[in-house]
Amino acid sequence: MISASAGSAASETIEFDEFDRRGRLVTLSWEGAQHLSQTGLVEVLPAGRDTWRLIPSGSVGSVRVEGLSVRVLPAANLGLTQLFFLLDHAADNAFLPSAVQARDDDELWVSVAESMAALAHQALSSGLLRGYRRVDEALTTVRGRIRLGDQIRRHPGMTIPLEVTYSEFTPDIAENRILRTAAHRLQFLPDLPDATRRRLAMVDARLADASLIGQGAPVPSWTPTRLNARFQNALTLADRIVRRISVEVEDGHAASAAFVTEMPALFERFVEAELTAALDGCGGRLLQNPVVNLDSGVEESGAGETGAGESGAGERGAAGNGAGEGHADGATRSRSGRHSAPATEGDHISVRTGLVYEVDGEPVTTFVPTYPTDRRARAAEHYRLLAACTALGVDRAYLVYPAQRRNDAPQPRRIVHTDISIVEYPVDLSMGPAEARRTIVELSEQARELAAQPPARHRTAARHHTARHHTEGRRHAR
Repeated sequence: MISASAGSAASETIEFDEFDRRGRLVTLSWEGAQHLSQTGLVEVLPAGRDTWRLIPSGSVGSVRVEGLSVRVLPAANLGLTQLFFLLDHAADNAFLPSAVQARDDDELWVSVAESMAALAHQALSSGLLRGYRRVDEALTTVRGRIRLGDQIRRHPGMTIPLEVTYSEFTPDIAENRILRTAAHRLQFLPDLPDATRRRLAMVDARLADASLIGQGAPVPSWTPTRLNARFQNALTLADRIVRRISVEVEDGHAASAAFVTEMPALFERFVEAELTAALDGCGGRLLQNPVVNLDSGVEESGAGETGAGESGAGERGAAGNGAGEGHADGATRSRSGRHSAPATEGDHISVRTGLVYEVDGEPVTTFVPTYPTDRRARAAEHYRLLAACTALGVDRAYLVYPAQRRNDAPQPRRIVHTDISIVEYPVDLSMGPAEARRTIVELSEQARELAAQPPARHRTAARHHTARHHTEGRRHAR
């Protein structure tokens, strides 16, 4: 879809779905095509003189170059503005949705710029934030303390200049540098309302004593404290702008502007951060993708013939055929059904188990956040979760994915011939940060309820009973 942008009659907007592999033909100069290719948002393939085919490369975001706006939209039923304000955060650094005045149909750049201008003016209304900054300098007078080692190494036999270190109370601190850099970059974006551009320029001028952060330079870290409490909303947004939005300025205008990110990594980080915040503590913890062996390393000769339960297995193990001794020396099995590797090293079938919720050292359930919204693409994750449940000895797992439609409900799937259920658990990102977080909290409550129940693990007798039941069923069918 190609349409004229609202801000300029000469500009065009091209929108892609992130899984689109057909692409579109556009007209760009070689320099513009190079700028666009360097962002990584789309593949830029030559298709003639000043003609290029654009194909999404797997990332999502928005790029403006030479009057052309290229947008790759997530398939997860949310716009780029919601993506920017919802997913790029950690649980302990959440951005307040009430502070962001952005609608689903807003242009990303306008939404970000207007929100930044409003938050920065609110933060600076009570004055600049100042703090102490360490300064290492060579002076002709003593200030602070002399660094004797540097003095002898750099100026041997000289009394001046003096290598000194002192603390300066200045507005040139990390918080002000981040705020000024965000406002400075955004004011050069095209198609901004004049009022928004003026407000950003005022913020830039107000923070003129703070140095700018160069494009690609490391972003200084800052810590939320009582002193910068009134700046924290603006700082959270400004920090994302500086880290996520790239603006190249030539002759006082933005030659290119880009916001590009990868949805799978952002969604997985969002789910992991929220589950960790909800489940850690009170004897429980969330393990990040531990690797567990699916096989025990040895074959138990008596295991397949157990009919009456554990007592029969114990009698046959002590009967002198070595099965009991082989089990004791080769592999151990915990109460939860987990297998550990034998003492001797060897080949094993390892399984990545996702986010494992463990209480008092015993696994309760596991979560696998996955981004592909195609049901066929999720089939591979079902196989992985089935193997993970078998290796961990749990009977329930959750496949967490972004909802394709509103009002999608969790759907449990009972795996045949087993006691394992895999629950497909959708998270509706289009409803905003608060609703998405509430959905994850409800999921964590289900996990806590599982932990409170008596352990229902995969026992040999239960498996034998299930196998015998299905064998009789097949005989009856014949």
